[in-house]
Amino acid sequence: MKTRQITLALTTCAVVLLAFALTASAQLDKLKDTTPQQRADAQTAFMQDKLALTVDQTPKIAALNLKYAEKMDPIIKGSSGPFAKMRQMSEVNQEKEAELQQMLSADQFQKYLASKEELREKLEEKFAEKAQGGGQ
Repeated sequence: MKTRQITLALTTCAVVLLAFALTASAQLDKLKDTTPQQRADAQTAFMQDKLALTVDQTPKIAALNLKYAEKMDPIIKGSSGPFAKMRQMSEVNQEKEAELQQMLSADQFQKYLASKEELREKLEEKFAEKAQGGGQ
């Protein structure tokens, strides 16, 4: 009985990981069709809306977003698998967040982290739907 439970748990994990990989791969494929400038502009617009950037902050944040969108480009368009890409992207994001924290007020940075968490939760919901066969 214990072996059956372990097998079921491992199978469930494998299905979830497969759904994650397929969804992550699809998301990365969509990003391949965008330029670093387009991604940076979208990030800046999102941050202006969510963080109420000041007139002084906006060009600095836009430059930072472009810098890191350019760093992400070879990862996004590379031939590594989705898990390797996600790991590399996470490393680049950590660098970016360290710089971002210096540019934003404490309140803005907390709002940034909250928005990031909200997006992560939405992605996890999509992954769960895919794992259950309900998503596109």
